[in-house]
Amino acid sequence: MRQLKRRPIFLLTALLFTVLTAHAQLEKAALADSLIQTVPDSSGLRFSAPLPALTQIPGAPAPFYTHLWDFGDGHFSTEASPAHRYAAEKDYDVYLYAVNNYDDGKKPERRKIKVSVKGNNNVASVSTAEKDFFKANGVFELKYNCMAKPNDTMVLLAGWRNTGTEEDQGKLYLFLNEKIFDQTCFENAGPNKGFRFFNSGDSLVTGSPVLMAGLEPGRQLKITESGSPPSSVVQVQNAAEATNTFSSTMMLYKNSFMIELGNTAPGAAHFALAELKVTPEMIKDTNATVTVTGVYVPKKGNPVLHRLNIPVVNSHDPNKMNLKGGRLSYRFLNKHKELTYKIRFQNTGKGPARKIALDVATPAALDPQTVQIRDLSPFCAPCQPGAEKRGCWELEKKESGLLFTLHGIYLPGTNQKGVEDKDSTKGFMEFSIVTKKKLDPVPFKARTAIYFDKNEPIFTNNATGRFKKGISPIVMAGFEKAAGRGMISDGIVTGVGLAPLAPYRPFFQFELYYKQGLKTGAGNYTTAQNGFIAIDGKKEVPYNRIDSSVAHTISQIKLIPLQLRHNFGNYFSAGAGVSVTANLGGHTETVVTYHGVSANGVAGQIYEQPGTEKIKSFSSIRIQPFIDVQLGKVKLGPQLGLRYYYNEKKNGYTFFYAGWRL
Repeated sequence: MRQLKRRPIFLLTALLFTVLTAHAQLEKAALADSLIQTVPDSSGLRFSAPLPALTQIPGAPAPFYTHLWDFGDGHFSTEASPAHRYAAEKDYDVYLYAVNNYDDGKKPERRKIKVSVKGNNNVASVSTAEKDFFKANGVFELKYNCMAKPNDTMVLLAGWRNTGTEEDQGKLYLFLNEKIFDQTCFENAGPNKGFRFFNSGDSLVTGSPVLMAGLEPGRQLKITESGSPPSSVVQVQNAAEATNTFSSTMMLYKNSFMIELGNTAPGAAHFALAELKVTPEMIKDTNATVTVTGVYVPKKGNPVLHRLNIPVVNSHDPNKMNLKGGRLSYRFLNKHKELTYKIRFQNTGKGPARKIALDVATPAALDPQTVQIRDLSPFCAPCQPGAEKRGCWELEKKESGLLFTLHGIYLPGTNQKGVEDKDSTKGFMEFSIVTKKKLDPVPFKARTAIYFDKNEPIFTNNATGRFKKGISPIVMAGFEKAAGRGMISDGIVTGVGLAPLAPYRPFFQFELYYKQGLKTGAGNYTTAQNGFIAIDGKKEVPYNRIDSSVAHTISQIKLIPLQLRHNFGNYFSAGAGVSVTANLGGHTETVVTYHGVSANGVAGQIYEQPGTEKIKSFSSIRIQPFIDVQLGKVKLGPQLGLRYYYNEKKNGYTFFYAGWRL
């Protein structure tokens, strides 16, 4: 009885413990979501947030955090602990996006807090990151807070500025997910498709946006590009050229958005943010670069198109080497293919770097003598022979690669006092190089050792070029030469096949052949035999010999369901497999000849009795192994082949053929 009385007490105690534990976890979760601290400051509100300790990747520089603060009023900062003054008295949602660089831990989740501002200051403070935002063209730019890592979240920041003397409005077009990639790389996260607008009148237009068809006469389109930091190359197009650019841009992307922009005062800048989910099936090739394109079309000014190149990564490491268009098509590959590489680097030191050397190891198939510098940052001129190497770049072409050196430049360090703009600590070098001959369809790698002043080198990833997988259709025609008896004959055969496109490993190949209406001699036989044959069913005539012949007229189909091949270089291939041959139809013709004799044994008249029998479809199925060799352009193009089919009945045959891999 005591045990029965105590049981309800135990149950109540356990239930109470469970409730208290759940409540504590909820409080902990709520606390973790709002781990943003604010204190009053002479400049407004000072924001800070404790972040998890960083774990250094072995061999990498010291890890550090980069920050993006969204103050909820259209202003932002990249400082670790910024101060911000609000213009109006209201409640604001503040977000923090932190990124762990050179750290093998998980990127911190987005953090959010609501702040209530008392008092009206009329003018909001502007951070250094906002002032330095428009480096590419001074009018419109896109930036990201981190590189594209699968199953991660990335913030896309768009900014536009009215450089005119009158109030202006306009439209902003944004294009995501290039069609050249089968995968969907980005998904919009959160309400309003992930967009947050702060200027009165800015709104996302529902439905499928249509980009303006052209420009008014006399207007120009400015085109810039960046990948943090921006490129120094600026293109300007007239109205006719811009129309083609707008049309081609729309065709390149799967997703597009149109944003109506409210009034923008002269000299004012506005910003919008979009949270993007990097999909788990994001391109697995971490040498790839995806592009997001934005077009700013003001009502009164000239439009600006900006392309943002975003590297695909498996860790947030700003020192990276990429091969643009690293997925090549062997079918359309030129003999002398131009490839474009881009090397990104960042000074993580406590002081500026004055000399940066990029020691690039290139594949043997590339010709270092063909190198052309396409773009670089920090931008400077080539060094002149005999002049002092200061504020210039120098290129040494070696047999094994390239040595690119920036002399006498100033690249701030991320840990340098007073450096708030992290983009100012980054640089890049982009160059093109041409192949010596047509590349073999095998992966090829390049890598860079980066030297900041006299420090130990930092090695980038391997920038790997790969060939797209594809199917190669094959057409074939040849002549079969029989080596034995049976339902086999000499004759012309046509066929088709399928195989992987230009494989460099052993591969399977499928083939199908057809042979129509061929006559096959099954044999002629002579027999010395005495007997009588009835002529016209009445008269019986004696004979002493019988000659008989059998011939087949058939159509055949041959299937090669299993064939293993290997290309030994570009001009020789060998394989072996099994064929299955079946009769599709036809008939068998027999002729029996009787040699008549007279009563005294003298040879007489000859009598023939022909006969025809229909051959049923698939009445005869043969399975035969074979071996095969080919000479010619065995990866893509014409070739000649020789194949021998064999079985135990010694009725094998040889197949001489010509083929073309498409």
